[in-house]
Amino acid sequence: MGSLHPDILFHFTSRNGLFGILQHTFTVSYARERIVGNRKAAEFAAPMVSFCDLRLSELKDHMSKYGSYGIGLSKDWANNNGLNPVFYVNKHCSLASKLIAAVEHLHKQLPSISDGDEYQKAATAYMDIINTYRYIKNYEGELIRKSGPTTRNYRFADEREWRYVPPLEATLFPFVGLDKITTTAQKNALNQQIAHLRLEFEPEDIRYLIVERDEERLDLIHHLETVKWRFDEGTRRRLASRILTADQIEHDV
Repeated sequence: MGSLHPDILFHFTSRNGLFGILQHTFTVSYARERIVGNRKAAEFAAPMVSFCDLRLSELKDHMSKYGSYGIGLSKDWANNNGLNPVFYVNKHCSLASKLIAAVEHLHKQLPSISDGDEYQKAATAYMDIINTYRYIKNYEGELIRKSGPTTRNYRFADEREWRYVPPLEATLFPFVGLDKITTTAQKNALNQQIAHLRLEFEPEDIRYLIVERDEERLDLIHHLETVKWRFDEGTRRRLASRILTADQIEHDV
């Protein structure tokens, strides 16, 4: 029996973003998150790369929010690189609030531990628990975009998001408070500190490439030729046949 989910994960971005991914692989960057429970909320930013677990026929609405340029990679690649589906929580349920309350309680208890070894063990356990935040999203909530209106009661679960989140020890700041990332300059400074982190893929991991307009196919093929140290001639021919346009997806798929 076939799965309801495809064997491909898609990432959408801008034209420059797609061309950059093909040349340098994925750059990890900080994303602002807000988890709302029935009594408490947590707000923070964490480094990640996000994907959607959607079929081609389901991408139309997603592209309208996240860009018309995309790359689809195999789920085998995703599993081998430790990506994980997001855990969606209902803001009206106590689950998120109880998790947030437990994390806050543990944080308050840490200073009272005087033994150095015990403190280290407790601090490590605390970080392992708070790491759960980086894989949680509300089932439904406000979708806030840099440009355009805020969408209320947006059903995030429809995106079936998967995330790559680097290990806690990979960066000095696996989490930051939103007060540390309120401006573009602050976000750029934080991203610069993790510029060495990459989510890599091989050319054979790519299943689809998506551009906005048909006339951009040749531009994309030419770009693949300019980074031919990554894409040999056989790979370029294969990928040329796997280029779709946003118009195709909207009307034909």
